[in-house]
Amino acid sequence: MTTDRTAAPPGIFTPAFFQDAHPVFDTLRSRAPATLVTGVSGTRLWLIPRYEEARRLLTSPAVRRDDWKRPDLREQHLARSERRREMSTRIRANMINTDPPEHQRLRQGTQQALNRSRIETLRPSIDLFADETLGALAAEGAGPVDFRARVAYPFTVAVVSELLGLREDEQPGFPAWFDTLMCRRGTESVGQSSLLADFSARLDQRRRVHPARGLLSTLGSKPDKRRPLSRTELASTAFLLLIAGIETANAIANGMFALLSHPEQYAALRADRSLLTGAIEECLRHDGPFRAVGPRYTAERVDLGEGVSIPAGEFLLIAVSAANRDPRRFPDPHRFDITRTDHQHLAMGHGAHRCVGALLAYAEMEILFDKLLDRFPRLRLAVPGPEIRRRPSMTMNWLQDLPVLLR
Repeated sequence: MTTDRTAAPPGIFTPAFFQDAHPVFDTLRSRAPATLVTGVSGTRLWLIPRYEEARRLLTSPAVRRDDWKRPDLREQHLARSERRREMSTRIRANMINTDPPEHQRLRQGTQQALNRSRIETLRPSIDLFADETLGALAAEGAGPVDFRARVAYPFTVAVVSELLGLREDEQPGFPAWFDTLMCRRGTESVGQSSLLADFSARLDQRRRVHPARGLLSTLGSKPDKRRPLSRTELASTAFLLLIAGIETANAIANGMFALLSHPEQYAALRADRSLLTGAIEECLRHDGPFRAVGPRYTAERVDLGEGVSIPAGEFLLIAVSAANRDPRRFPDPHRFDITRTDHQHLAMGHGAHRCVGALLAYAEMEILFDKLLDRFPRLRLAVPGPEIRRRPSMTMNWLQDLPVLLR
């Protein structure tokens, strides 16, 4: 039963919220372990703002991801139901949208291909792509440069292309497709999702006709002992890996914004590179690329305590960015501190659905940030921090752009 404590306060999903969600999240955390909200498309959602509850629900067997297999539940997403129908069989049949035991079958091959040993073999290529990306900026003048567009995206596109075995002529349109689809800009995203689905299918077709290097060929030619991936599952996996690979660009951009917004922390990192690992963790905790993960749905009733229960068949929006600033877990949580030692944030997810490419993302951030500190020691924001805008999304926490000065 809904109580006053679980009713959404004014200010949820407004322009001010999308620019800085944390004042609203602070209010929600102080009131209840879950809040009933109405999403931007009219969807009924239970928003989870606290760390312990978020961590618990991310691993609870009572919470499921395969809503695309439940038309009765998807109809609650009225404004998005048609787009979801189109996407369901073509690009949603992957590990992120499935539950056990299918989840393990879909994830195992990719997880093995992105283990620590494989990432180590990729490091020379990542190092080269970082040098090439930063080298391309050498001829820039004194004016501002959009770090997100000129550094973060080209670098991560090069890395994921190497991983998947893509040709250079297949790469240029990725960021535009990615932004449009993931930020859900109305009906245009329907066409973009079809474009990405078709692209994924073409990759699978090329893999079968002309086997080549890359993760997709590995997944297609060396299935594990479980039932091998179908053509649809391979195409969907291609889509997921493409999206996840480019998504690292937003983690990089947000992390650099956090560092440049705290010059004393940035100076400390320049002076002591042993702080780099902790700095990356703090960038992800403080300002990760996801505002929330969802939707997930309750397969059975979930009791959260404090008199709050969520019935079966309800959708959840797990606010990982709110959880990562929960004072019950992280002291002085709004303070950006690269010397923190508690790195158990939820920016990379938790449990079975923890980001399968997390090790790759960490390697990319480590290599690129280390080279930036050497190559552009005077790197700084080109405008005051409050002037840098974020994109309106319930789930994504992305910058519109990040203008910086290199010298």
